[in-house]
Amino acid sequence: MVRSIPLVLALCLVAVPAARQAPAANNADLAALITKAQTVRDAEWAPILAGLDRINRATLDLDDQVDYDLLQSHARTRQWEQAELRQWEVNAAGVINVGAVSGLFLRDGALPEVNVRSAITQLRGLAASIKTNRDRLTTPARTWTENAQYQAYYARTMLEKEVAALEISNAALRAEFLAACREAVPVIREHEAWLEKVLLPRSTRPPTWTPAQIEFYQFVHEQLDDYGVDAMIRVAEAEDRKLWAEMEALAKRIHPSGDLRTAWEVMKDEAPPWEEVIPMAQKYVDLASDWLRGPGQHVVTIPDYLRYGARLSPPMARRTLSFGGATSGPTIDGMQSGFYILTPLEDRLTPEEKLSRLKSYNPYWTHVISYHEWLGHTVQIASARANVTRPMRRLYNSSYFSQSWSFYLEKLFEDEGYFETLPHMENLKTQMARRQMRMWRVQRILTKLKMAKGEMTFDQAVQAYIDRIGMEPGNSFIEVQRDSQSPSPPGREIIGELMILKLRDELQSAQGPAFSLKAFHDDLISHGALPFAQIRRLMLRQ
Repeated sequence: MVRSIPLVLALCLVAVPAARQAPAANNADLAALITKAQTVRDAEWAPILAGLDRINRATLDLDDQVDYDLLQSHARTRQWEQAELRQWEVNAAGVINVGAVSGLFLRDGALPEVNVRSAITQLRGLAASIKTNRDRLTTPARTWTENAQYQAYYARTMLEKEVAALEISNAALRAEFLAACREAVPVIREHEAWLEKVLLPRSTRPPTWTPAQIEFYQFVHEQLDDYGVDAMIRVAEAEDRKLWAEMEALAKRIHPSGDLRTAWEVMKDEAPPWEEVIPMAQKYVDLASDWLRGPGQHVVTIPDYLRYGARLSPPMARRTLSFGGATSGPTIDGMQSGFYILTPLEDRLTPEEKLSRLKSYNPYWTHVISYHEWLGHTVQIASARANVTRPMRRLYNSSYFSQSWSFYLEKLFEDEGYFETLPHMENLKTQMARRQMRMWRVQRILTKLKMAKGEMTFDQAVQAYIDRIGMEPGNSFIEVQRDSQSPSPPGREIIGELMILKLRDELQSAQGPAFSLKAFHDDLISHGALPFAQIRRLMLRQ
C-alpha cells in the first residue's frame, strides 16, 4: 500500500549495488537454453523443453539441477498459458497500457528525461496497442469488463488531472509530454465507449476458473503437489474455525458487549480523516523499523541499500489495490526503493462510499498491513535484487513466495513480542486486526476455490468477506472481482506460511543451538521468488 506526496522516507547509510549477473549455468547446454528463455515467444517453448529432455539432469551439480527444474516449470507454464489458458482473451483490464506514465509518480523531484521519453512513446502508441489488445478479447466475465471500465477511468483521470503535477525540468520535454497526454485522452474516451457499448453486452462467461486450471499453477509452477484444491479447502476451513474462536475471545476483552462485530465496528470507526492516513502509515513503518533495530533485531536485517516509506499509490494501481499494497520504486545512486502505498478516495465515490472505504484505514489494519508491505515485499525484493545472480532465478516469479514471506511476518511480529510494546488496548486491537488479516487470506482460499467448484456464487463470496472479516462492502466486492480474474492459486499466504514454518523447523532441528532466526530469514529471502522446493534445496544444499 502507498502514501501521498510529502513524506518522510527512511534513508539508509550504505549504498550497495545490485548483484552482478552470474553465468546462466555451469552446463553449457543448460546455459544456452536459459539464455534463450529470456527472449522466448509463443511456440518457441517446445524446443526449450525438448532441449531439456536431451540433458541428463542427474549429471548436473546442485545449482544447475535447481535451474533445470525452474526452467522446466517455467517453460511448461508459459507453453500452457499460450496454448490452453489464453488469458488475454478475457483480460479486459489489461487492454490499456500506460504503466510508464503511472510509474513516474513513484519518483520524487525532477524526473529523468529517459523515463519521460519512454512515457511519451507509450502514449503515442496507445491507440495501436488498445486496438491490438481489443481484437484478442472474446467473452470476459461481466465483472471483469466492469473492472476494465474502472481502469480506463483511472487512466483518463491521470492524464487529464494528475500529470501536470509531475516535475519535468526540460521545458520543451514537459510540453511534449503534456501534449502526448492530451492526445491520448480521446483515445481512452473512445475505449470507454467501446467497453460500454460493445464488450459489456457480450461479457457473459462466469467469473471463475476450473479447479484443473488452478491446480496447474499449483502443481507445475509452484511445485506444491500435496496441496490441490480440496486440500487447500480443508486447511482453510480448519483455519476459519480456529480464527473465529480466537477473535470471539479477543472481542470479550476489547468491548463491554463482548460482541465480535461490535468490536470490529468500534475499531473501524477509529479511522482518521484521509489527510492523516499517510502520516499514520509512516508512523507505523517507523515504529516497526525502530523495533527491528532494537528489541527485534534478532528477527531480520533491514538492508542498508533500501529507501522505504509510505506514500500515495500510483494511479494505475488504485483499482487493483483498493486500499493499499506495496511497490518497488526506482534505484538511484545504488539505493533501491520500495514503498507501502495507500490508495486515495477517488472523486467518483459518494460521501457514503468514501466513509466506508476510509474505515479500512483504521489504525489497527494499517499497522499490520504496513509491516507486511514494506518489510515483507520491499525488503524481500531488495534482498533478491542484491543477492540473486543466476539468470534463471531472476526470471522465475513465484507468487507464492513473495506473498507467503510477507504474510508469515504478520504472526511472527506478534510471536516475537512486537505487539507487547504497544499500550494494552492497542495491543488487543492489533491482535484482532492481525487475525482479521489472516481470515482475509482464509476467505481468499474458500471463496475462489468454492466458486471454481460451483459451490459458491460471486455475491456469496463478497458476503463472506463482510461476514467473516468485517470488510466493508465496496472493498469486499473489489477483492472478489480482482481475485477472480486469474487462475492463480489462492493459498499463497496460508499454504506458503506452512512451507516456511516447515523449513524453519527442519533447519532448527538440523542446526540445534547454532540456529539463528535472523540468519534463517536473511537466507530465506536472498534466493528470489522461487518455489519452496527449490529454496529448500538451496538452503540445505541437498
